[in-house]
Order: sequence, then structure tokens, then C-alpha cells
Amino acid sequence: MVLALLFTVILSLQSAPGAAFEVDLWPGEGRPVFEAVARRLRLHERPSESSKVVETLMVRPKQRLMFDGTRYRTIKAGRCLVLASTSLTGRRLGEVSQLSRSDYYSGKFGPASVGVMPGDSIEYLQYRAEGTCFIRIAGSVIDADPCPTQKKAEFRLEAEPATEWWIHIILDGKALGWLLVSDSTAKVIDRKG
Repeated sequence: MVLALLFTVILSLQSAPGAAFEVDLWPGEGRPVFEAVARRLRLHERPSESSKVVETLMVRPKQRLMFDGTRYRTIKAGRCLVLASTSLTGRRLGEVSQLSRSDYYSGKFGPASVGVMPGDSIEYLQYRAEGTCFIRIAGSVIDADPCPTQKKAEFRLEAEPATEWWIHIILDGKALGWLLVSDSTAKVIDRKG
């Protein structure tokens, strides 16, 4: 009985994968402007494909989509290999798996400078903006500036991270649900500010 229960728990954890890291920010510079690609958009209760679909929104082709929240999720971390002795600089965010927009801009995180050696491997979590990215070393997340992918002589990108970008859709001031941004749902047509 205990063995069957343990098996069920393990199976449920495997079938509901979580994010390795997620932020309440969008990738890249400037606030994105979205346009619908599909006519039917499935909106979720939470920014996860395993969450309940709460609305199927019918839209016109190329209709602008308004949003009041964003979540950029790393489903599987990428890897950077260290080629030469160097230091990684930026801000030390600590042992976090989720970062809110307010925390990111709060100024509460101190500077980071972490020495790395040839052969070391770094988890590449996601691109941020303006040449920066989130990485993880020994369990601690760093908002790396510059991103190791920008320093080709010292680092080699071994694997890109697998990410999902979600936006919280609103229509006529009413919150409807979370949309997974993909080639078949919505696209960025502009950036503001």
C-alpha cells in the first residue's frame, strides 16, 4: 500500500512539471505590443499548461491583445561551459525560483562577482535584456551583466534554455486568463518605451 502511494506521488510530480525559474517580466527591451495570430485563444487559470482552461476567447485576425501581467518561465535550464578563468558580475538574487517585478526593481539585491574556472558549467536560465541574463551557480541566481553568452572568448553556449512566455489577457478592463505566447497564438508587433 505504501509503495503504491509512493509510486502515485512520484508519477504525479513527473506529469506536472514546474518551472526551473520564472520572472514577472517580459524578455527584451520595451513594453511589447501583441497581436493575435489565431482566432481562438485558450486562456488558463495560471501561467501553466497544466492549469485549467478558464476561457476560450474568439478574436479577429491581427486583433491587438491587451495584458496586465507577464510571466517568463524557464522550463529547462540551458548550459554555458567556461573556457577561460574569469569572473561573472551582476546582482546576486539568491536561491530563488520565482522573481516578482517589484523585487527585481527594488534595489534590494547586492552586487555579485563570482570566479569561474575552465571546465565549470553554468546554468543559463533566460535572457533578460540589453545583454544581461539570469544564470544559476551553486544554487544561487545571478542577474549577470554581461551575460556569459556575450563573452565568446570565455564561455561557450552548450544548450539554450527552454522557456515559455505567458501574458495575462484583459478585455474591456476585465481579467480573462493567461495566454501562452507562441507562433500559433500571438506575436509581438512592436515595443514601446
